[in-house]
Amino acid sequence: MWLSFDEWNVWYRARSGDYTNGHHQEAPHLLEEVYNLEDALLVGGLLNSLLRNANRVKVACLAQLINVIAPIMTNANGLLRQTIYYPYSWALQYARGSVLSLLAQSPTYEVAKMGQVPYLDVAGTIDPGDGKVAIFVLNRDLSKPHVVEIDWQDKTPGQVLVSSVLSGTDLKAFNSFEAPKHVAPQAFDKPSTTGGRTKFEVPARSYTVIQWSA
Repeated sequence: MWLSFDEWNVWYRARSGDYTNGHHQEAPHLLEEVYNLEDALLVGGLLNSLLRNANRVKVACLAQLINVIAPIMTNANGLLRQTIYYPYSWALQYARGSVLSLLAQSPTYEVAKMGQVPYLDVAGTIDPGDGKVAIFVLNRDLSKPHVVEIDWQDKTPGQVLVSSVLSGTDLKAFNSFEAPKHVAPQAFDKPSTTGGRTKFEVPARSYTVIQWSA
């Protein structure tokens, strides 16, 4: 059985009141959710989960794309990339080809009704056409960075093509037309691979993407 998530996203603020009532205006502003860093990390985790289950999930469409619970906002002067834009954009750009079968081990923490949850959530892909490999890492730990060590079994990657991280000290930080890059990706130190192993550290409260050449 295949599954379709035909509409998915984070949505928990703009659900009632003026957010949903246009008061008989023409083209009113409706359901304009403002996303923060916390939301972006959640979207990153959702993307990782969808990738890991790609053998069953054949369609997964973000709802929606512009203005209404969306990664992109617009006004008369231009557009704004919300925080959730970045993990979604990374998936579109770098999660190509086939999903890698990863054996991931991570320290855990206790969550009510969920038991032990890993701090590190990972997914990976390889493009059979050009051999590029991408790894996506969510660090759920709110206070500590974590070291990631990759033991490459079937293929040692080439040079690092992309290395970016989305993080910050304030989970409630968000972007606005006045401060459009308040929450934005930063360059991440390109990790080296030696003896078939790649080792790097991801900051607390972060979502990281690394892409290697063949």
